[in-house]
Amino acid sequence: MKGRIFNIQRFSVHDGPGIRTTVFFKGCNLRCQWCHNPESYQPEIQLQYFADKCIHCGMCEQVCPAGVRIVDNRRIGLENCILCRKCESVCMQDAIKVSGYEIGTEELLAVVKRDRRYYDNSGGGLTVSGGEPMLQWKFLQEFLPLVKEEGISTALDTAGNLPWECYEAILPFVDLVLLDLKIMDRELHRKYTGVYNDRILDNAEKMMKRGVRLHIRVPLMAGINDTEENADALFAFVKEYPNVEEIRLLPYHTMGLEKAKSLGMDAPVFQKPEQARLEALKARMDARAVF
Repeated sequence: MKGRIFNIQRFSVHDGPGIRTTVFFKGCNLRCQWCHNPESYQPEIQLQYFADKCIHCGMCEQVCPAGVRIVDNRRIGLENCILCRKCESVCMQDAIKVSGYEIGTEELLAVVKRDRRYYDNSGGGLTVSGGEPMLQWKFLQEFLPLVKEEGISTALDTAGNLPWECYEAILPFVDLVLLDLKIMDRELHRKYTGVYNDRILDNAEKMMKRGVRLHIRVPLMAGINDTEENADALFAFVKEYPNVEEIRLLPYHTMGLEKAKSLGMDAPVFQKPEQARLEALKARMDARAVF
């Protein structure tokens, strides 16, 4: 079986404990307005064009069999692109990138195994992220047992927005779940992510009650969800469960803006909460809250 991914990041230290290899899967069923990986939205392979890097040398046009051209920083004829990657291969400025490729379980396992020594020495392992990796849960159902057979620890980074049956199939092969609980208010969650959070909270509660090892992750935008009300609601939701080992507050950053622009998308700009606000939110929780 093959999965569709858009990046493999080795020596990752922000996606779970220790040194990890993080595999980013294509496709997501949320539309978070602050997303730092907008190239993960669509399951399809996509062409990204970073206009600020382009020196208009024309090399991409010369090798393109589909006649796609760059005119005034616009891609003309993009609908004809066959994703042959020839433009990407000749662009010396990295202004063109084809985002997404398919990979088999054994090939991906070979990549993950390369850094076993670092996992063992640091308490790290593999993290599957995205996008939403659970949209490819059948691939994970085949792949993760292979990783576990190698004695490598596994973590699942998910927004929790799939049927519970999908998680039941995967959790036996997962040592840690990194679960996004972005906004506790139902209407605000829909406004900023495109979906209500009913199923997300229901799945989170099931995981907590079943003793799943959890790290909660909360992306924070000033004036949106960095409020005392959101912090109190989140803490009330998780405080009785010791298997929630960490509540990680993740201040907003702008890393996704250029990537969104490269896909022809308009992304709104948010503000990062001030340090004093982060300290205040942490103080409303307990020692599990970190940033």
